[in-house]
Amino acid sequence: MTAIKSPFVMAWLNARGMKSDELTLELIIKKRLCCPHPLTIRLRSSFIGTIIKHVFILNLLLVYKLFFMKIVEEAMSLSSEYPILGIRFCLLPSTKEMMRMDSICFNSPWNEQDYREMQEQPSFNNWLLEIPAVGQVGMLVFQSVPPELEILRLGVLPSWRRNGLAVFMLEQLEIQAESDSLETLWLEVHAANKTATSLYCRLGYKEISIRKNYFRNPLGDALLLKKILN
Repeated sequence: MTAIKSPFVMAWLNARGMKSDELTLELIIKKRLCCPHPLTIRLRSSFIGTIIKHVFILNLLLVYKLFFMKIVEEAMSLSSEYPILGIRFCLLPSTKEMMRMDSICFNSPWNEQDYREMQEQPSFNNWLLEIPAVGQVGMLVFQSVPPELEILRLGVLPSWRRNGLAVFMLEQLEIQAESDSLETLWLEVHAANKTATSLYCRLGYKEISIRKNYFRNPLGDALLLKKILN
């Protein structure tokens, strides 16, 4: 470090009780704080820009999902030919609503935390089937990873079963899958659930494999079913 030699500066330093090298260090520190190195500026700008870009993309995806689901919800309600007038889907149910319906429809229900974590995934969807003056009567949970869609949960309240509601939900799901240019639907069903297996086979699902002891409650094998869309 080079000390300052100017007699005018030296006189000023003596008046303040400072040495020339102290002033030089002080000026360097102030310069670094006020005018950081260009590389530091670029790194800061790059880091902040990346964060802003990611936040913008996430918000854009969320807005798109909300807007798209609202359009689909209205379209399904208007185009439905099901005999029960006004039947429709709630495409953005709360975690509590999903947990409540799940606990009624299944022996091994997902809890609220399960749904909270899944709803944070862009590929995850959960629908509740609603009937005016009755309320929520069914549920459909799936995830879409093009070109495939996996059905995770399909359930109807016990008092509303054998009314074609499961078929209605699956038909609406196929309409949605085809509009998204998906190619296949697949799911796992308990081998002992003959009613569900018969329903899926009637709708064009084919058994492609068996997973031994896949289910725990009740214990049993899982049939892997798949349907290829036109």
